[in-house]
Amino acid sequence: MESGVIEFISEGGSGSEAHVRVELRTLFPGIGGTIITSEGVVSALRVEYHPTRKAGHRMFLRHAIVKKLDDYFFRKGVYVFSHVPRPLGSVSRGHEEGKEPYEAYLYEWAFGMEGFPWERRDASGNRQTIRLRDWDRFVESFRTAGIELGQDCADPDDAAISQNIIHQYPHPSLNEPEMSSLWKRIDFGFRSVQIDFDRLQHFLEEHEDKMIRVLRSERYEMLRLSVEYLQKGPKMRELDIGRLEVLVGEYRRATLTQYMTGLGPTGTPVYFGERTESLV
Repeated sequence: MESGVIEFISEGGSGSEAHVRVELRTLFPGIGGTIITSEGVVSALRVEYHPTRKAGHRMFLRHAIVKKLDDYFFRKGVYVFSHVPRPLGSVSRGHEEGKEPYEAYLYEWAFGMEGFPWERRDASGNRQTIRLRDWDRFVESFRTAGIELGQDCADPDDAAISQNIIHQYPHPSLNEPEMSSLWKRIDFGFRSVQIDFDRLQHFLEEHEDKMIRVLRSERYEMLRLSVEYLQKGPKMRELDIGRLEVLVGEYRRATLTQYMTGLGPTGTPVYFGERTESLV
């Protein structure tokens, strides 16, 4: 089998749950199989400090749920641009006897700056609150689905400084204290983002027809099964776990297709499924 490339770029930061490495890589392990791209992708590798079993895969699924809802909202015109980077893969290894546990997942590195001020002084010295374009609609849309993305967005030591939002051009307008839509929300960890699974499941059921039209039935099914897995884990029906692994593998392959030039015998992008990460 052809081997991929992983090149360390820099440390990407640390939080209370994990640390992040920035890598240029063509090798993406994950649920459904390992994918090798022909073009390098600047990726964030989030490694858990306390690697509970399957935490890497669970983090991938949490991120994937948020990403597909983000796709749904912006394609529906709720806001103008996508504000969630794409999840790319995950690793869950070493829980067997005698091995060191290792849990991590991969997502697109968001270029820009974290830690911009939420406040500024105007020409008269009055304090102004900085607004992010799309922010209110973004937060409220996810809140209706039971996901709170508006929390953990300020430095705990200085609430006037942002965190977990990466902005490509963190400069407010001269006339208005507003910054553009060029931002991404990051960190979907268990402490940073609270998910009310009952509300989320109700949202998926209530919007099923619309979501299938916007996202396709396969993506909707992946969302539904991901929510079930995050609630039940390995206690989920074996048949449904197998179906979820297939759907996630197809989703990851589609996500990474833009970085591929090689084609397999069926005319699809090269996809190596031998090294499979299992949800069981």
